[in-house]
Amino acid sequence: MNHFQYCFKTLSAFLSWLCLLFSCACSSEFFVDKGQRDLIKGVEFEITAPYLFEKKAFKLRGENLSTWQLQQIADAMPMIAALTNSVLANDTRPSAELQRDPKVRSIRQIQHLDQATFLAVKTLQNWQVTERQIQFTTDYFYMGSEGHYVYFRDNYVFRKIQQQWVFERHAQTQPEGLLRCEKTIQAWRQCEPVSDAVLSAPVALRVAHAKYLAQSAIANRQSRPQCDHPFGADCFLRHPEPL
Repeated sequence: MNHFQYCFKTLSAFLSWLCLLFSCACSSEFFVDKGQRDLIKGVEFEITAPYLFEKKAFKLRGENLSTWQLQQIADAMPMIAALTNSVLANDTRPSAELQRDPKVRSIRQIQHLDQATFLAVKTLQNWQVTERQIQFTTDYFYMGSEGHYVYFRDNYVFRKIQQQWVFERHAQTQPEGLLRCEKTIQAWRQCEPVSDAVLSAPVALRVAHAKYLAQSAIANRQSRPQCDHPFGADCFLRHPEPL
């Protein structure tokens, strides 16, 4: 009888350990974001690694795009996401530096951001798609020195060369620059360029930046960042926005 009880306890302990092991594995699997496949007007978008969060920042609904235009963006998504990741430049490895296209403007250099500042992508939007060209804008954001988020926009053009989408140039000679972001009645954050943020004039940029700080400080203290869509990059910040 004692032998039976000992064997039963041993078996129970083993089964309990086995269940715990599998539950931990399942738990870890559950919390790992492997992305998804999104279907828009019959066009499938693979929102998966690599560059998962860059792909999640693509704003495609509400952009008045045809099925054909959406298919062009779907084909170009891996290349656009890779370029976006290189602009963020959060990877400090030497190999990453070599992969950056010298024709692409550096947001870090324009905004004088050191490598310790985490630069993130908010939204890729304003799509203009033709047979051989895709034009769009990208909104970036980072934590400013005053403890609030600073938003910045730049513009890009991809061209189809030998059946491959590649970065060709910037759509404008200068970025749109600093953005003023406000919530809509739907609680989404809408951003518009600061009108006098002329980047070619450092003094004007500093003045515009000061205006931006004054106008957005109250809103940033009162609310947390909102996503532009269910899987917006704003949801995946490393550092929470202060209340």
